[in-house]
Amino acid sequence: MYRTIKSLAAAAAIALVAACGDAGSPTESAFVAPESPLAAKPPTGTTGQLTFSYTQSQSDEQAQTALGGVGRINFTGSLLTGTPCVNVTATHSVASNVVTLNVTSASNGSACIQVITYNNYQGNISGLAAGTYTFNVVENGTPAYSSTVTVL
Repeated sequence: MYRTIKSLAAAAAIALVAACGDAGSPTESAFVAPESPLAAKPPTGTTGQLTFSYTQSQSDEQAQTALGGVGRINFTGSLLTGTPCVNVTATHSVASNVVTLNVTSASNGSACIQVITYNNYQGNISGLAAGTYTFNVVENGTPAYSSTVTVL
């Protein structure tokens, strides 16, 4: 029995030396680091949940912002229209690490005076996986804002 164990240990030592090279040490390639840092990528198919609201002003425009939080992107912005008689709505999409917010305005059907109106909106997209996202805002079909946002 002792002889069998000794033979197996010797065979294992020979296999180890053969795998590691003549010097009996690991080869240099065993210690090569990856060429690029490993970044967490949000999984495709994470859709998130949109919360959106807006108010109107004829004098105050709200700044466009995007800020990452725990599982969410918080945002603000302002959609300029030529009349206050509009309804503003939003939809969103998530594709890999790109989140796109589509903000649109449509007439509410009322007869209305023509006056520059800031439709100041705010909200968030929650339920996102942790990672770095490109956050794009498209207003009435026109790209309006883009930012890199980190979700925790």
